[in-house]
Amino acid sequence: MGGAIAGVLLILLGIGLLSRNDEAAPGATPLPTVSATGGGSSEPTRTGTVEPTEEPAETVACGGEVPAAADKPKPQFDRAPAPEGVLDKGTTYTAVLETSCGTITIELDHKAAPDTVASFVFLAEQGYFDGQFFHRVVDSIDVVQGGSPTGAGDGGPGYVIPDELSGTEHYTPGTIAMANAGANTGGSQFFVVTGPEGANLDGAPNYTIFGSVADGLDIAKRINGLMATDDGTYDGAPTEAVYIESVSIERSKTSSPVPSPGG
Repeated sequence: MGGAIAGVLLILLGIGLLSRNDEAAPGATPLPTVSATGGGSSEPTRTGTVEPTEEPAETVACGGEVPAAADKPKPQFDRAPAPEGVLDKGTTYTAVLETSCGTITIELDHKAAPDTVASFVFLAEQGYFDGQFFHRVVDSIDVVQGGSPTGAGDGGPGYVIPDELSGTEHYTPGTIAMANAGANTGGSQFFVVTGPEGANLDGAPNYTIFGSVADGLDIAKRINGLMATDDGTYDGAPTEAVYIESVSIERSKTSSPVPSPGG
């Protein structure tokens, strides 16, 4: 009985940990009120920028350096991009995250989460993530979280995107998913599941899975290990700064079946 209760508490804890945009959360900002979906295939319009308000630890992890883009304000947009305006048919998308501790390569799943992938690809190609840092590591659910334009765990791109959930999500090691502050409030904050404790989120599958780590899970695990304690209760900024130096998107055409002779 006690074990079951503990498991439920861990799941509930995990839910709260990933809801940093919620108005009830410390240092939160109100959620944007613009449309959660793209309005046609035209590119979203910039509406302004957001300045970083938080600084990470002074020491940069893994012998890295503070990137030039660290102090650059991040753009805001009037609406989310429509998938058809960003994603091409017959194309696979890979995101390459260059971090202070090495490269994390992510295979994006645009079939399962077209709105989420379109938004991530769009923001990456706007330089939105460049110079940001991972603002949160959590050991109760083995999570590394980033994508906050302020660095304080709040903020977003100026728009929200709809959830893309099946109800059967499994947050296994290597999973890439969207953080949120409730239903249909995803924006730019995302998390990487680095170990088996991510399964504590399976009981409440509220976070859109939009990709998986193809290479560099060891890098994500190293980042998640930058904690002041290792007793299963740490939830906070890494003890050393880990920057997202850049995010680039690679496109690959899927191969088409070769027609048979005479067919």
